[in-house]
Amino acid sequence: MEATLVRGTRGHRIRLRAGADACEALKRGDEVRLGLHPLAVTGEGQRPGDLSARPMLGRLSIPGSWRLHVDVRDGVVRIGPVIGIFTSSCRRGSRRPFAGLTARFRRFIALAREMGAIAYVFTPKGIHWQSKIIRGYTYLPAGKGHRWVRGAFPFPDVVYNRVPTRKAERRKSVREARLRLLAEPGLDLFNPEFLDKWSVYQILSKDETLRAYLPATTPCTGAASLLSFLREHGRVYLKMADGSLGKGTVRVELLKGGGFGWHATRPGGHMVHRTLRKEAQLRAALARLRRGRRYLMQKAVPLLKTGGRPFDIRALVQKDAHGRWLVTGMAARIAGRGQITTHRPRGGSRARLSPLIRSIFRDEAKARHITQELHRVIVRAAEVFDRATGDRHGELSMDVGLDAAGHPWIFELNSKPAVFDEPSIRRVARRRLLNYCFSCSGFAPRAPAAGG
Repeated sequence: MEATLVRGTRGHRIRLRAGADACEALKRGDEVRLGLHPLAVTGEGQRPGDLSARPMLGRLSIPGSWRLHVDVRDGVVRIGPVIGIFTSSCRRGSRRPFAGLTARFRRFIALAREMGAIAYVFTPKGIHWQSKIIRGYTYLPAGKGHRWVRGAFPFPDVVYNRVPTRKAERRKSVREARLRLLAEPGLDLFNPEFLDKWSVYQILSKDETLRAYLPATTPCTGAASLLSFLREHGRVYLKMADGSLGKGTVRVELLKGGGFGWHATRPGGHMVHRTLRKEAQLRAALARLRRGRRYLMQKAVPLLKTGGRPFDIRALVQKDAHGRWLVTGMAARIAGRGQITTHRPRGGSRARLSPLIRSIFRDEAKARHITQELHRVIVRAAEVFDRATGDRHGELSMDVGLDAAGHPWIFELNSKPAVFDEPSIRRVARRRLLNYCFSCSGFAPRAPAAGG
Protein backbone atom coordinates (compact mmCIF):
# COMPACT_ATOMS: atom_id res chain seq x y z
CA MET A 1 0.00 0.00 0.00
CA GLU A 2 1.07 3.56 -0.67
CA ALA A 3 0.17 7.06 0.37
CA THR A 4 1.25 10.49 -0.81
CA LEU A 5 2.13 13.20 1.65
CA VAL A 6 0.52 15.98 -0.35
CA ARG A 7 1.49 18.81 1.90
CA GLY A 8 3.68 18.61 4.95
CA THR A 9 1.88 21.36 6.84
CA ARG A 10 -1.50 23.02 6.80
CA GLY A 11 -1.80 24.77 10.10
CA HIS A 12 -1.20 21.94 12.53
CA ARG A 13 -2.17 19.20 10.08
CA ILE A 14 -0.67 16.94 7.43
CA ARG A 15 -2.57 16.12 4.25
CA LEU A 16 -2.36 12.57 2.91
CA ARG A 17 -3.79 11.01 -0.23
CA ALA A 18 -4.17 7.23 -0.30
CA GLY A 19 -5.87 4.39 -2.13
CA ALA A 20 -8.90 2.69 -0.66
CA ASP A 21 -6.99 -0.01 1.26
CA ALA A 22 -4.41 2.39 2.67
CA CYS A 23 -7.09 4.93 3.51
CA GLU A 24 -9.09 2.35 5.44
CA ALA A 25 -5.97 1.16 7.29
CA LEU A 26 -5.02 4.70 8.26
CA LYS A 27 -8.49 5.41 9.63
CA ARG A 28 -8.76 2.14 11.56
CA GLY A 29 -5.21 1.77 12.87
CA ASP A 30 -4.73 1.61 16.64
CA GLU A 31 -1.59 3.69 16.14
CA VAL A 32 -0.36 5.66 13.11
CA ARG A 33 3.27 6.80 12.75
CA LEU A 34 5.20 8.81 10.21
CA GLY A 35 8.75 7.67 10.83
CA LEU A 36 8.80 7.47 14.63
CA HIS A 37 6.38 10.38 15.06
CA PRO A 38 2.80 9.50 16.13
CA LEU A 39 -0.10 10.93 14.11
CA ALA A 40 -3.79 11.26 14.86
CA VAL A 41 -5.83 10.73 11.69
CA THR A 42 -8.70 13.14 12.26
CA GLY A 43 -10.81 13.13 9.14
CA GLU A 44 -11.23 13.01 5.40
CA GLY A 45 -10.70 15.79 2.93
CA GLN A 46 -12.99 16.99 0.20
CA ARG A 47 -11.98 14.26 -2.27
CA PRO A 48 -12.13 10.47 -1.74
CA GLY A 49 -8.80 9.21 -0.47
CA ASP A 50 -7.80 12.53 1.09
CA LEU A 51 -7.03 12.36 4.80
CA SER A 52 -6.01 14.88 7.41
CA ALA A 53 -3.62 13.95 10.22
CA ARG A 54 -2.37 15.85 13.25
CA PRO A 55 1.17 15.38 14.63
CA MET A 56 0.77 14.45 18.30
CA LEU A 57 4.08 15.73 19.74
CA GLY A 58 4.72 19.01 17.93
CA ARG A 59 4.48 20.75 14.59
CA LEU A 60 5.97 19.15 11.49
CA SER A 61 6.92 21.13 8.40
CA ILE A 62 7.90 18.80 5.56
CA PRO A 63 8.67 20.63 2.29
CA GLY A 64 7.26 19.25 -0.95
CA SER A 65 5.17 16.15 -1.60
CA TRP A 66 6.39 12.58 -1.13
CA ARG A 67 5.05 9.21 -2.28
CA LEU A 68 5.46 6.84 0.63
CA HIS A 69 4.76 3.26 1.68
CA VAL A 70 2.09 2.19 4.16
CA ASP A 71 2.78 -0.86 6.32
CA VAL A 72 0.31 -2.41 8.77
CA ARG A 73 1.45 -4.77 11.51
CA ASP A 74 -0.43 -5.70 14.68
CA GLY A 75 -2.68 -2.67 14.43
CA VAL A 76 0.21 -0.24 13.99
CA VAL A 77 0.13 1.68 10.70
CA ARG A 78 3.52 2.99 9.59
CA ILE A 79 4.02 5.58 6.85
CA GLY A 80 7.52 5.80 5.47
CA PRO A 81 10.28 5.04 5.48
CA VAL A 82 11.85 8.20 6.85
CA ILE A 83 15.64 8.28 6.45
CA GLY A 84 17.91 10.74 8.22
CA ILE A 85 21.49 11.55 7.20
CA PHE A 86 23.48 12.61 10.26
CA THR A 87 26.35 15.06 9.79
CA SER A 88 28.20 17.54 11.97
CA SER A 89 27.54 20.99 10.53
CA CYS A 90 25.67 22.97 7.88
CA ARG A 91 26.49 26.27 6.20
CA ARG A 92 23.08 27.93 5.85
CA GLY A 93 22.64 30.02 2.73
CA SER A 94 25.49 28.33 0.90
CA ARG A 95 25.07 26.49 -2.41
CA ARG A 96 27.17 23.75 -0.81
CA PRO A 97 25.71 23.59 2.71
CA PHE A 98 27.45 20.28 3.46
CA ALA A 99 30.76 21.12 1.77
CA GLY A 100 32.19 18.20 -0.20
CA LEU A 101 29.29 15.91 0.75
CA THR A 102 26.59 18.21 -0.67
CA ALA A 103 26.28 16.58 -4.11
CA ARG A 104 26.37 13.12 -2.58
CA PHE A 105 23.52 13.95 -0.20
CA ARG A 106 21.51 15.56 -3.01
CA ARG A 107 21.70 12.46 -5.19
CA PHE A 108 20.84 10.22 -2.25
CA ILE A 109 17.71 12.27 -1.44
CA ALA A 110 16.64 12.33 -5.10
CA LEU A 111 16.84 8.54 -5.38
CA ALA A 112 15.08 8.09 -2.03
CA ARG A 113 12.21 10.21 -3.36
CA GLU A 114 11.95 7.99 -6.46
CA MET A 115 11.95 4.86 -4.34
CA GLY A 116 9.27 6.08 -1.96
CA ALA A 117 11.03 7.50 1.10
CA ILE A 118 11.48 10.84 2.84
CA ALA A 119 15.17 11.66 3.26
CA TYR A 120 16.76 14.66 4.95
CA VAL A 121 20.08 15.81 6.40
CA PHE A 122 20.47 16.99 9.98
CA THR A 123 23.03 18.04 12.58
CA PRO A 124 23.03 17.71 16.39
CA LYS A 125 21.72 21.27 16.67
CA GLY A 126 18.46 20.35 14.93
CA ILE A 127 17.39 17.47 17.20
CA HIS A 128 14.44 18.10 19.54
CA TRP A 129 14.38 15.03 21.73
CA GLN A 130 11.09 15.56 23.60
CA SER A 131 8.93 16.34 20.58
CA LYS A 132 10.67 13.72 18.39
CA ILE A 133 11.14 16.37 15.69
CA ILE A 134 14.35 17.20 13.85
CA ARG A 135 14.96 20.47 12.05
CA GLY A 136 16.98 19.56 8.99
CA TYR A 137 17.31 20.03 5.24
CA THR A 138 16.06 18.28 2.16
CA TYR A 139 16.49 18.91 -1.53
CA LEU A 140 13.54 19.71 -3.78
CA PRO A 141 13.69 18.57 -7.42
CA ALA A 142 13.75 20.95 -10.38
CA GLY A 143 9.97 21.22 -10.64
CA LYS A 144 9.81 22.28 -7.00
CA GLY A 145 12.50 24.92 -7.11
CA HIS A 146 15.70 22.84 -7.36
CA ARG A 147 17.12 23.93 -4.02
CA TRP A 148 17.96 22.98 -0.46
CA VAL A 149 15.10 23.81 1.92
CA ARG A 150 14.72 23.66 5.67
CA GLY A 151 11.99 21.71 7.40
CA ALA A 152 10.81 20.12 10.65
CA PHE A 153 10.86 16.37 10.11
CA PRO A 154 9.76 13.38 12.18
CA PHE A 155 12.37 11.24 13.92
CA PRO A 156 13.55 8.84 11.22
CA ASP A 157 13.26 5.06 11.06
CA VAL A 158 16.92 4.80 10.12
CA VAL A 159 19.95 7.10 10.33
CA TYR A 160 22.91 6.98 7.96
CA ASN A 161 25.89 8.38 9.87
CA ARG A 162 28.02 10.59 7.60
CA VAL A 163 29.92 12.77 10.08
CA PRO A 164 32.80 13.71 7.76
CA THR A 165 35.93 13.75 9.95
CA ARG A 166 37.38 12.25 13.10
CA LYS A 167 37.80 15.75 14.52
CA ALA A 168 34.10 16.48 14.03
CA GLU A 169 33.18 13.10 15.51
CA ARG A 170 35.09 13.95 18.71
CA ARG A 171 33.13 17.18 19.16
CA LYS A 172 31.03 16.97 22.34
CA SER A 173 27.69 17.82 20.68
CA VAL A 174 28.26 15.30 17.89
CA ARG A 175 29.40 12.54 20.24
CA GLU A 176 26.46 13.01 22.61
CA ALA A 177 23.88 13.16 19.80
CA ARG A 178 25.31 10.05 18.14
CA LEU A 179 25.17 8.05 21.37
CA ARG A 180 21.58 9.14 22.08
CA LEU A 181 20.50 8.22 18.56
CA LEU A 182 22.11 4.80 18.95
CA ALA A 183 20.05 4.27 22.11
CA GLU A 184 16.76 5.64 20.71
CA PRO A 185 14.08 2.89 20.69
CA GLY A 186 12.91 1.95 17.21
CA LEU A 187 15.65 3.92 15.46
CA ASP A 188 18.41 2.11 13.54
CA LEU A 189 21.68 4.06 13.15
CA PHE A 190 24.37 2.38 11.07
CA ASN A 191 28.10 3.02 10.53
CA PRO A 192 28.30 4.50 14.03
CA GLU A 193 31.90 5.74 14.10
CA PHE A 194 35.30 6.00 12.45
CA LEU A 195 37.47 2.91 12.82
CA ASP A 196 40.73 2.37 14.67
CA LYS A 197 43.26 0.41 12.58
CA TRP A 198 44.57 -1.64 15.49
CA SER A 199 41.08 -2.62 16.66
CA VAL A 200 40.19 -3.68 13.12
CA TYR A 201 43.34 -5.79 12.81
CA GLN A 202 42.69 -7.49 16.15
CA ILE A 203 39.16 -8.41 15.08
CA LEU A 204 40.11 -9.74 11.65
CA SER A 205 43.16 -11.64 12.86
CA LYS A 206 41.01 -13.73 15.20
CA ASP A 207 39.38 -15.31 12.14
CA GLU A 208 41.41 -18.31 11.03
CA THR A 209 40.51 -17.95 7.34
CA LEU A 210 41.56 -14.28 7.20
CA ARG A 211 44.98 -14.52 8.86
CA ALA A 212 46.68 -15.50 5.60
CA TYR A 213 45.44 -12.23 4.03
CA LEU A 214 46.62 -9.83 6.75
CA PRO A 215 50.16 -8.38 6.71
CA ALA A 216 51.81 -8.58 10.14
CA THR A 217 50.74 -5.52 12.17
CA THR A 218 51.50 -4.41 15.72
CA PRO A 219 51.62 -1.17 17.76
CA CYS A 220 54.83 0.84 17.66
CA THR A 221 55.80 1.43 21.28
CA GLY A 222 59.16 3.01 20.54
CA ALA A 223 62.43 2.61 18.69
CA ALA A 224 63.15 -0.80 20.22
CA SER A 225 59.89 -2.26 18.89
CA LEU A 226 60.52 -0.71 15.46
CA LEU A 227 64.05 -2.10 15.26
CA SER A 228 62.85 -5.58 16.21
CA PHE A 229 60.00 -5.45 13.64
CA LEU A 230 62.37 -4.14 10.96
CA ARG A 231 64.88 -6.93 11.52
CA GLU A 232 62.08 -9.46 11.14
CA HIS A 233 60.44 -7.99 8.02
CA GLY A 234 63.02 -5.74 6.34
CA ARG A 235 60.54 -3.09 5.17
CA VAL A 236 57.79 -1.59 7.32
CA TYR A 237 55.03 0.99 7.08
CA LEU A 238 54.34 3.26 10.04
CA LYS A 239 50.69 4.41 10.10
CA MET A 240 48.66 6.46 12.55
CA ALA A 241 46.15 4.19 14.26
CA ASP A 242 43.41 6.76 13.65
CA GLY A 243 44.79 8.33 10.48
CA SER A 244 43.35 8.65 6.97
CA LEU A 245 44.37 9.68 3.44
CA GLY A 246 47.93 8.52 4.09
CA LYS A 247 48.63 11.44 6.44
CA GLY A 248 51.67 10.88 8.62
CA THR A 249 52.59 7.61 6.88
CA VAL A 250 56.25 6.57 6.73
CA ARG A 251 58.02 3.65 5.08
CA VAL A 252 61.18 2.45 6.82
CA GLU A 253 63.59 -0.13 5.39
CA LEU A 254 66.85 -1.79 6.30
CA LEU A 255 69.57 -0.86 3.81
CA LYS A 256 72.08 -3.40 2.53
CA GLY A 257 75.07 -1.20 3.34
CA GLY A 258 73.78 -0.50 6.84
CA GLY A 259 71.48 2.18 8.12
CA PHE A 260 67.85 2.83 7.34
CA GLY A 261 65.79 4.31 4.52
CA TRP A 262 63.19 6.79 5.79
CA HIS A 263 60.42 7.84 3.36
CA ALA A 264 57.81 10.16 4.88
CA THR A 265 54.68 11.80 3.51
CA ARG A 266 54.25 15.53 3.97
CA PRO A 267 51.29 17.91 3.45
CA GLY A 268 50.65 18.93 -0.13
CA GLY A 269 51.76 15.59 -1.57
CA HIS A 270 55.46 16.18 -0.82
CA MET A 271 57.80 13.38 0.21
CA VAL A 272 60.93 13.34 2.35
CA HIS A 273 63.53 10.67 1.51
CA ARG A 274 66.39 10.30 3.99
CA THR A 275 69.14 7.83 4.78
CA LEU A 276 69.65 7.40 8.51
CA ARG A 277 73.11 5.98 9.18
CA LYS A 278 72.77 5.27 12.88
CA GLU A 279 70.15 3.89 15.23
CA ALA A 280 70.28 7.16 17.16
CA GLN A 281 69.08 9.00 14.03
CA LEU A 282 66.25 6.50 13.63
CA ARG A 283 65.24 7.01 17.26
CA ALA A 284 65.19 10.80 16.79
CA ALA A 285 63.17 10.59 13.56
CA LEU A 286 60.63 8.26 15.18
CA ALA A 287 60.26 10.54 18.21
CA ARG A 288 59.56 13.53 15.93
CA LEU A 289 57.02 11.48 13.98
CA ARG A 290 55.06 10.09 16.92
CA ARG A 291 54.84 13.13 19.23
CA GLY A 292 52.44 11.29 21.50
CA ARG A 293 50.32 9.88 18.67
CA ARG A 294 49.51 6.18 18.41
CA TYR A 295 51.31 4.48 15.52
CA LEU A 296 51.14 0.99 14.07
CA MET A 297 53.85 -0.96 12.27
CA GLN A 298 52.72 -2.97 9.26
CA LYS A 299 54.83 -5.31 7.16
CA ALA A 300 55.29 -3.83 3.67
CA VAL A 301 53.87 -6.10 0.98
CA PRO A 302 55.63 -5.90 -2.43
CA LEU A 303 52.72 -4.73 -4.58
CA LEU A 304 52.03 -5.44 -8.22
CA LYS A 305 53.12 -2.61 -10.50
CA THR A 306 51.87 -1.06 -13.69
CA GLY A 307 54.16 1.21 -15.68
CA GLY A 308 56.74 0.83 -12.92
CA ARG A 309 54.39 2.18 -10.26
CA PRO A 310 52.78 0.07 -7.51
CA PHE A 311 49.03 -0.04 -7.16
CA ASP A 312 46.52 -1.21 -4.59
CA ILE A 313 42.75 -1.63 -4.72
CA ARG A 314 39.92 0.34 -3.15
CA ALA A 315 36.84 -1.86 -2.74
CA LEU A 316 33.33 -0.86 -1.70
CA VAL A 317 31.32 -3.57 0.06
CA GLN A 318 27.69 -3.04 1.10
CA LYS A 319 24.77 -4.92 2.58
CA ASP A 320 21.83 -5.64 0.32
CA ALA A 321 18.16 -5.55 1.31
CA HIS A 322 18.55 -8.98 2.92
CA GLY A 323 21.53 -7.94 5.03
CA ARG A 324 24.07 -9.86 2.92
CA TRP A 325 27.46 -8.32 2.20
CA LEU A 326 28.23 -7.84 -1.50
CA VAL A 327 31.12 -6.21 -3.36
CA THR A 328 29.63 -3.17 -5.07
CA GLY A 329 32.78 -2.13 -6.93
CA MET A 330 36.57 -2.18 -7.01
CA ALA A 331 39.10 0.13 -8.64
CA ALA A 332 42.89 0.17 -8.89
CA ARG A 333 44.72 3.11 -7.27
CA ILE A 334 48.15 3.73 -8.79
CA ALA A 335 50.82 5.49 -6.73
CA GLY A 336 52.18 8.81 -7.92
CA ARG A 337 55.84 8.84 -8.92
CA GLY A 338 58.10 8.74 -5.89
CA GLN A 339 55.17 8.28 -3.51
CA ILE A 340 54.72 5.56 -0.89
CA THR A 341 50.90 5.70 -0.88
CA THR A 342 48.32 5.61 -3.68
CA HIS A 343 46.09 8.45 -2.48
CA ARG A 344 44.97 10.92 -5.14
CA PRO A 345 46.03 14.03 -3.14
CA ARG A 346 49.56 12.60 -3.40
CA GLY A 347 49.55 12.23 -7.16
CA GLY A 348 47.77 8.88 -7.31
CA SER A 349 45.60 7.92 -10.26
CA ARG A 350 42.80 5.43 -10.92
CA ALA A 351 42.35 2.55 -13.36
CA ARG A 352 39.77 -0.12 -14.06
CA LEU A 353 40.81 -3.19 -12.15
CA SER A 354 39.81 -6.15 -14.33
CA PRO A 355 41.58 -4.96 -17.52
CA LEU A 356 44.64 -4.10 -15.43
CA ILE A 357 44.85 -7.58 -13.90
CA ARG A 358 44.39 -9.20 -17.32
CA SER A 359 47.13 -7.04 -18.83
CA ILE A 360 49.59 -8.02 -16.07
CA PHE A 361 48.96 -11.76 -15.90
CA ARG A 362 47.99 -12.25 -19.60
CA ASP A 363 45.89 -15.23 -18.58
CA GLU A 364 42.11 -14.93 -18.58
CA ALA A 365 41.60 -17.87 -16.20
CA LYS A 366 44.23 -16.55 -13.77
CA ALA A 367 42.76 -13.05 -13.84
CA ARG A 368 39.27 -14.42 -13.20
CA HIS A 369 40.53 -16.51 -10.27
CA ILE A 370 42.28 -13.49 -8.71
CA THR A 371 39.12 -11.38 -9.02
CA GLN A 372 36.97 -14.12 -7.47
CA GLU A 373 39.43 -14.52 -4.61
CA LEU A 374 39.38 -10.75 -4.01
CA HIS A 375 35.58 -10.84 -3.76
CA ARG A 376 35.65 -13.80 -1.39
CA VAL A 377 38.22 -12.29 0.97
CA ILE A 378 36.61 -8.83 1.00
CA VAL A 379 33.15 -10.20 1.78
CA ARG A 380 34.56 -12.46 4.50
CA ALA A 381 36.38 -9.54 6.12
CA ALA A 382 33.20 -7.42 6.11
CA GLU A 383 31.16 -10.25 7.63
CA VAL A 384 33.70 -10.94 10.38
CA PHE A 385 34.18 -7.29 11.29
CA ASP A 386 30.47 -6.42 11.25
CA ARG A 387 29.51 -9.42 13.35
CA ALA A 388 32.17 -8.59 15.94
CA THR A 389 30.98 -4.97 16.21
CA GLY A 390 27.27 -5.62 16.65
CA ASP A 391 26.01 -5.75 13.03
CA ARG A 392 25.87 -1.96 12.90
CA HIS A 393 27.39 -1.33 9.47
CA GLY A 394 25.72 -0.99 6.09
CA GLU A 395 28.80 -0.28 4.00
CA LEU A 396 32.58 -0.40 4.29
CA SER A 397 35.48 0.36 2.04
CA MET A 398 38.70 -1.63 2.07
CA ASP A 399 42.24 -1.03 0.91
CA VAL A 400 43.55 -4.28 -0.52
CA GLY A 401 46.80 -5.16 -2.28
CA LEU A 402 47.96 -7.91 -4.64
CA ASP A 403 51.46 -9.35 -4.55
CA ALA A 404 53.34 -10.80 -7.53
CA ALA A 405 51.48 -14.11 -7.23
CA GLY A 406 48.08 -12.37 -7.20
CA HIS A 407 47.55 -13.10 -3.49
CA PRO A 408 45.24 -10.54 -1.78
CA TRP A 409 46.33 -8.59 1.30
CA ILE A 410 43.90 -6.54 3.40
CA PHE A 411 45.52 -3.31 4.59
CA GLU A 412 42.67 -1.22 6.01
CA LEU A 413 38.91 -1.00 6.56
CA ASN A 414 37.03 2.32 6.49
CA SER A 415 33.52 3.06 7.76
CA LYS A 416 33.10 6.29 5.77
CA PRO A 417 33.66 5.25 2.15
CA ALA A 418 34.64 7.94 -0.33
CA VAL A 419 32.75 8.36 -3.60
CA PHE A 420 34.09 6.28 -6.47
CA ASP A 421 35.05 8.00 -9.71
CA GLU A 422 33.16 5.44 -11.82
CA PRO A 423 29.51 6.60 -12.38
CA SER A 424 28.27 3.02 -12.72
CA ILE A 425 29.66 2.10 -9.28
CA ARG A 426 28.19 5.26 -7.74
CA ARG A 427 24.71 4.45 -9.11
CA VAL A 428 24.77 0.87 -7.83
CA ALA A 429 26.13 2.04 -4.46
CA ARG A 430 23.30 4.57 -3.94
CA ARG A 431 20.61 2.08 -4.83
CA ARG A 432 22.08 -0.70 -2.69
CA LEU A 433 22.49 1.68 0.26
CA LEU A 434 18.88 2.79 0.00
CA ASN A 435 17.66 -0.79 -0.31
CA TYR A 436 19.47 -1.46 2.95
CA CYS A 437 17.84 1.60 4.57
CA PHE A 438 14.41 0.30 3.50
CA SER A 439 15.23 -3.09 4.95
CA CYS A 440 16.32 -1.58 8.28
CA SER A 441 13.03 0.33 8.37
CA GLY A 442 10.90 -2.73 7.62
CA PHE A 443 9.68 -1.48 4.22
CA ALA A 444 10.05 -2.97 0.76
CA PRO A 445 11.57 -0.48 -1.70
CA ARG A 446 9.78 0.73 -4.81
CA ALA A 447 11.92 0.24 -7.93
CA PRO A 448 13.47 3.58 -8.98
CA ALA A 449 13.23 5.01 -12.47
CA ALA A 450 15.76 3.78 -14.98
CA GLY A 451 19.22 5.29 -14.41
CA GLY A 452 18.50 6.19 -10.76
